[in-house]
Amino acid sequence: MIEVLNNIDTQLFYFINHHHCTVMDWTMWVLSSRWCWLVVIVSGFVGATLVREPKKWWIVLAGIALCFLLADQGSVQLFKNTVCRLRPCHALPDVHMFREGCGGLYGFISSHAANAFAIATFFFLRYRRWEGKKKGVALIVPIVFVVWAVLTSYSRAYLGKHYPGDLLCGAVFGILVGILINLFINWIEKKLQKNETK
Repeated sequence: MIEVLNNIDTQLFYFINHHHCTVMDWTMWVLSSRWCWLVVIVSGFVGATLVREPKKWWIVLAGIALCFLLADQGSVQLFKNTVCRLRPCHALPDVHMFREGCGGLYGFISSHAANAFAIATFFFLRYRRWEGKKKGVALIVPIVFVVWAVLTSYSRAYLGKHYPGDLLCGAVFGILVGILINLFINWIEKKLQKNETK
C-alpha cells in the first residue's frame, strides 16, 4: 500500500514539476520567497487587524508568531527528523529546479505548507465573521490567505522541493496548528476581558 501511494505521489510530482514555463518559474519562485511572505502577512495584518481591532494588534501578532513557531518547529522535529523522507530533488532524476538549490535532505512534511496554512487558518477563523460596514474587507482577507497558502504549497512541488504528499500533510498539520492557536488566543482574550471587568 505504501509503495502504491509513493508511486502515485511521484507521478503527481512529475506532472506538476515538468509543466513549467518562464512566467511560471518566476511566479512560483516569488511565491516561495521570504519577502513575498512578509508582504502578504503584513498586508493582511494591516488590512484586517489594524483596521478592525487596532487595540488588539499585539495579540494578533502573538498569534502569528505562535503559528510560525509551532508549525515550523513541529514540521521539522515531529516529522522531517523522524520520517526522514528524502526530497524529490535528492531522490529522483530529471527534477526541474529554478534559482535555488535542493535544500535540506528531508521533505516530509513541508514546512512552507505547514506555516502558510497555519497562518491562513488563524486569519480565516479570526476574521470570517466580520460584521458591519467593513464586512466586505474582512471576507477578502481570509480568501486571500487561503489562496496564498494553496499557491505557496503548489510552488514547492513546482520548484522540485516537495512531493504533493509532503504538501498535503503539511497543510493538514498547519490547519490543526492554526485552529489550536486560534482557540488559545480566544481563551487569552476572554481571560483578559474577565480581568478588566473585575
